[in-house]
Amino acid sequence: MRRGLAGLLTAEAISLLGSRITFVALPWLVLTSTGSALMAGVAGFAEMLPYVLAGLLGGPIVDRVGPRSTAVAADVASLLAVSGIPLLAATENVSYHTLLGLIALAGALRGFGDTAKRALLPRMIAEAGLSTERGTTLYDGISRVATLLGLPLAGLLVAAVGPARVLLVDAASFGVCALLISIYVRTAPAAPGPAEEEGGYAAALRCGFRYVRQDRLIIGIMSLLFATNLFDQAFATVFVPVWVRQGPHGPAALGVLGSAFGIGAVAGNILWTIVGPRLPRRMTFAVCFLIGGPAQLFALALSDRLWLVLTVAAVAGALMSTINPILLAAVYERIPVRVQGRVMSVLIAFSWAGIPLGGVLGGWAADDLGLRTGALLAGIGYLAVTLAPFLFPVWHSLDEHRARSARTKALVGAQ
Repeated sequence: MRRGLAGLLTAEAISLLGSRITFVALPWLVLTSTGSALMAGVAGFAEMLPYVLAGLLGGPIVDRVGPRSTAVAADVASLLAVSGIPLLAATENVSYHTLLGLIALAGALRGFGDTAKRALLPRMIAEAGLSTERGTTLYDGISRVATLLGLPLAGLLVAAVGPARVLLVDAASFGVCALLISIYVRTAPAAPGPAEEEGGYAAALRCGFRYVRQDRLIIGIMSLLFATNLFDQAFATVFVPVWVRQGPHGPAALGVLGSAFGIGAVAGNILWTIVGPRLPRRMTFAVCFLIGGPAQLFALALSDRLWLVLTVAAVAGALMSTINPILLAAVYERIPVRVQGRVMSVLIAFSWAGIPLGGVLGGWAADDLGLRTGALLAGIGYLAVTLAPFLFPVWHSLDEHRARSARTKALVGAQ
């Protein structure tokens, strides 16, 4: 593996490890401070709405300035912003609204950084000589390992030292990530298309929207992920903390649940690396999403037995480990390198737009309808939207790479 891809994946692993710790610590900090599931959801909204908007608006900047420079600058700024959250939380006379403002700033900076790193990924994969599918599977595997290690570590650290101090670990991870990318990742500028570069920032942003609007598969991906990310956010930032707080398991169970999902996801990722290129993308994606997506919501709604919820989480993790590699490979194969920053920013922004809403709606459901009813309704909604790949023909485009590969082999054979 070339040093560029190795450096990017190592940096991403460290950054994701810190982010997974914050994913547990931040809602727990708000929930225990205010006693309100809705306020925990509002904190998630305050982080993720700026994240989505920054990702959307940052795409043309990434393409113009360069993904490497943008990633390093965003990570350095994130170090400062995330460090300020526990410092403010420790100050008694600081209002909750001020804390939310700093959370929002941290979310926006992370949005810029993540957009830049996703634009870096296909360039580093090509430099390393890997296929797109294997490269995205490796990237997703890094994310799964970070989840496996980060969530249980977060649960232990929150129980040992409290959620405010734990956030400093995430702050430090941004600094390490910026250092690794600045040292190991080198990119050559992509050749611009003349029509796309005329007119400055606004024209570049319009180019991203225009490209997305013309691709029905990308529209389908955005629509599906908007809904499923909404349900996932409600589950992770509201339903799970409330389930743990109402039960006898203690805050360490926050990490144990994530660990079970992570073990399943890592195992599934290894298996997918071996057999994935030989399986049909659409049918694998559709079946795994339909079963693995809503499973944890139903388990949380129907049982308070930890062993059962852990078992379901592990199975769901194995099934869901196929989703990101399939989607990333399909999308990167469809988007020219010169516009990947702006197109990916539009795709990710709309796909993740459900996340800020998920925390708020999940908090409202847990407070007003009760945890079990809210989780059950979310599970039913999740099940309904994941029927789309079975029902709409546009999802057959996920397997277009096989047709292109067959045509290429036929042409080579004819020569």
